[in-house]
Amino acid sequence: MACVPKTGSEDLDTKVKEWLHIDKNESTCADLFHMIEVGKYEELDALLSNRMAFGTAGLRARMGPGYACMNDVTIIQTSQGFGKYLLEAQEAFVKKNGVVIGFDARHNSSRFAKLAAVAMVRLGIPVRLFSAITPTPFVAYAVRKYSLAAGIMVTASHNPKYDNGYKVYWSNGAQIIPPHDRNIAEHILQNLEIDAAAWDVDMLDSSKLRSDPFHDVYENYYKDVQDYVVGDKSSNTTSSLKITYTPMHGVGQEFMAKSFQVFGLNEFVSVPEQSEPDPEFPTVAFPNPEEGKSALDLAMKAADNSHSNVIIANDPDADRLACAEKSSSGSWKVFNGNELGAILGAVAFENFKATHPDVPNEKLYMVASTVSSKFLKSMSRKEGFLFEECLTGFKWMANYALKKVAEGYTCLFAYEESIGYMYGMNVLDKDGISAGPVLGAYATKLYNSNTTLEQYLESLYSRYGYHISSDSYYLCYHPPTVEKMFGAIRDPDYPTSCGEYRIVDVRDVTKGYDSSTPDKKSALPTDPSCQMLTFTFANGCVATLRTSGTEPKIKYYTEIISSPEAEAKRGDLEIELEKLKDTVIETFLKPQVYDLKPKPK
Repeated sequence: MACVPKTGSEDLDTKVKEWLHIDKNESTCADLFHMIEVGKYEELDALLSNRMAFGTAGLRARMGPGYACMNDVTIIQTSQGFGKYLLEAQEAFVKKNGVVIGFDARHNSSRFAKLAAVAMVRLGIPVRLFSAITPTPFVAYAVRKYSLAAGIMVTASHNPKYDNGYKVYWSNGAQIIPPHDRNIAEHILQNLEIDAAAWDVDMLDSSKLRSDPFHDVYENYYKDVQDYVVGDKSSNTTSSLKITYTPMHGVGQEFMAKSFQVFGLNEFVSVPEQSEPDPEFPTVAFPNPEEGKSALDLAMKAADNSHSNVIIANDPDADRLACAEKSSSGSWKVFNGNELGAILGAVAFENFKATHPDVPNEKLYMVASTVSSKFLKSMSRKEGFLFEECLTGFKWMANYALKKVAEGYTCLFAYEESIGYMYGMNVLDKDGISAGPVLGAYATKLYNSNTTLEQYLESLYSRYGYHISSDSYYLCYHPPTVEKMFGAIRDPDYPTSCGEYRIVDVRDVTKGYDSSTPDKKSALPTDPSCQMLTFTFANGCVATLRTSGTEPKIKYYTEIISSPEAEAKRGDLEIELEKLKDTVIETFLKPQVYDLKPKPK
């Protein structure tokens, strides 16, 4: 070990020595040395004194040295703990069926996946380790398709380039929910010791417990995607509609191309600057198509140059889906997550009824997160299918869907407003690779009859009522400030007004309270780990404030709804919603008081 410079703190020097004894990765050790050299003692102490919390979203954090970061050490420790828990919970099953591990194109993702595989193999657990980068939905698909005990996907999804993550699926193909997260976290802490063999990724090359599922998953996934093709594909091939696609420097290019081919769609127009996987994400500050026009600038440029009317985008691990459409004025309309959810939900219902006309509507089911639009709820009332909302995250929606399927229902669609869509049940998670061609095929159908996606959306509003939403977020990197802000909203009692707007009901999922129920208890599961307050106003608006489980964001969601019979004007509704949203921000969030940073432009 090289001579370690002193930090001036005996306690920190001990922590540094301990880390350097454990970590065999020269890169993270060099990063630690650099932090000492430039005097970042307080930051280094925090990284070595705190450990990432393992939750239902798994792990997601910045890459670097220390237990608070994603690195070789924390990946090995996490995988050892997870493997031990799998053996405790279902030993015979996991030793027979094994697990699947995939990875995206981020820095270190491949290495992290291999280290996770080593930990599993050393415990006698068979591992299907993808040999190449893959979309997150492929891992979720593989768990269910091959009846595996669990799945691990190494990805930070749409986070900045400095981050990485560790996403976990249970044997039912859905992300883990309590108590698995707590049990895994406990087993991680019980299995922190790392021996020399844990670093030997070369052992995977000769291990009989390691196999490569890539080609088999690839072939079967696209065979199953064909189930979503409705009608004659030849009309897709002969259409004059051009679609531009961007994978946002992620894994999606070849996989979306194959999806388009399965649906008989014309080859999409590529965005050359973003089509190849690049962990640096050089053309976007945030590789998240949910950010809207700022993230789609190059796609719009490519679309303009090719006379393309529709843009489809994935985030870097290809589980999210975004869409934009060129209007008659020449400007671009970027559909928000709720608008796209309304379109895809209606398409799912129409397509299923076209191929299964004998299945009664009351046996069909859709689900959305509680912060998403109530459009599907309004649609369900008119069409007679079952709709439920649940806590934010596909871990909840997928498990809800499985529950309803076991009760004899057919789950058509699930979504959350952050551009995540689960079309059908092939993948029990959001899947941009299958939702993309479904949207592309329906757009082609509309354009073949001289109708646009935006016009179709307006027709849905005419039938089911306007559902206008406005969602965004503020950044806050200081958790105590978040606690203080939400505490002030609750103190001394829940508010009965927000500026000039009267509040008729309050739901507090963090505390398990709901003023609208007879027993004042929330129907949604109480979640003390996440701040979430929902306000229903006398004017029909709904506003929700919540913290993100994977990013330092305080998110807000607002929606105004009018019935079809009200004949409300969209412009008037948008003005009313904007006014209420500004009042909610000023009254409850108080960005100036709490030093919250607005969404980057």
